Amino acid sequence: MLTSPPWTSRTKRLIAAVVVGVCALAVLRLSEILPIIGVGVILSYLLTPVVNFFSQRVLIFRPLTGRMNRNLAVLLTYVMIVVALIVVTLVVVPVLVRQLEEFGRLLPQLFLSLEQGIEHSLNEPLTFNGEPILLDGQPFIPLEQLQLATGVEHITELFQLGDVNLVQTTQSFINSLTGPAFNFVGGALTALINLIFLLSMMFFLMRDGAVFIDRSVQLIPVLYRGDVRRLLHELGRVWHAYLRGQVSLAFLMGGLAFTAATILGLPNPVILGLISFLLEFIPGIGSGLAIFPAALLALTSQSSTFLFLEGAPFALVTAIVWAALQNLEAYILIPRIMGGSLNLHPVVVIVAIIAGATLAGLLGIILAAPAVASLRVFGQYIYGKLMDRDPFPAPPVRKPQARLLWLRRQAAALQQEWNDRLIPALRQWIDARRKQDV
Repeated sequence: MLTSPPWTSRTKRLIAAVVVGVCALAVLRLSEILPIIGVGVILSYLLTPVVNFFSQRVLIFRPLTGRMNRNLAVLLTYVMIVVALIVVTLVVVPVLVRQLEEFGRLLPQLFLSLEQGIEHSLNEPLTFNGEPILLDGQPFIPLEQLQLATGVEHITELFQLGDVNLVQTTQSFINSLTGPAFNFVGGALTALINLIFLLSMMFFLMRDGAVFIDRSVQLIPVLYRGDVRRLLHELGRVWHAYLRGQVSLAFLMGGLAFTAATILGLPNPVILGLISFLLEFIPGIGSGLAIFPAALLALTSQSSTFLFLEGAPFALVTAIVWAALQNLEAYILIPRIMGGSLNLHPVVVIVAIIAGATLAGLLGIILAAPAVASLRVFGQYIYGKLMDRDPFPAPPVRKPQARLLWLRRQAAALQQEWNDRLIPALRQWIDARRKQDV
């Protein structure tokens, strides 16, 4: 039996501040494992529907109830993942490695052709209305002025940072992907420990995620439990729309890019599909960036399907096709797959990407948009409580437009005309024909 008196409001605030400070310090000290925790939470969230499917549709035998059912559903999900990884390793990885090697060999030629094309364009004098533009009495040639301003002889020298050549570095990086990626002797133990930690955390999150959320809500004061549930609902809409929608978009756009590259006869279609797949995880601008490697590859190659396409015309056709794919995604796929749950302006998304890259690297870039959308949800709630308004009002019912109402009235009039005059006339004609036949 507790014998201590109830805590005063001041003591409660002090204890709460100490707990928050200790938690913040723990997060800072354990920042190295935060990416693993984030990846585990995201993967668990994405795989929870698969676990629910196995639990509710496959494991429906009477003895398999309760926690045993959930455990087996998680294990079946792991088996499915392992089988998928084996299939990808045996089927996709060899093709990917072969095309990466080919792409690495083509890279110097790509940049050389690009340099020659840019230098040829810049070496022509600028004209206005057919007359050359003069500078100090001489025709203005951009390449000469660029060489005088920078002291470089070739365009590719502009791609150097100090002693580092970005072209050679990119080629070395691509070539390194086909060889050993890391030293197994030094990193195998750490990788194994991280993998075990990740799989264990995912197992419990997929099995008890809903229970964990319900028990966490029970810790909230009674008057605020409804608010917390509504906040969790709104946050769930945001993250559901982004994570599962982004994965679906990545697979769709990667498949469409691979199909388009194969039809156009571009070299390395698997690489172009993979680039489109990966860039989809950069919200807002990723799909647009996928145009450049495809157009660059087409600029220095000939179509294997349409032999008359080569060089600049081939690059132009490729850019048009990729732009069409981007518009297909923007106007058809995104509204149907992701909906309007994020509803963020592109400028906000770009700023969030820059901030996310600074704070958390690649993971910050991927999660920048839903993180900002989540902050907007909290801000909307706080603003509503401060202003004594409903933080999440129901969306207004959109009234039908005047033209739509006119069309509906016309359709109703036509239907009435059909029922009142045309159908009786048709019946009379049929009866008359029957009498003539008799």
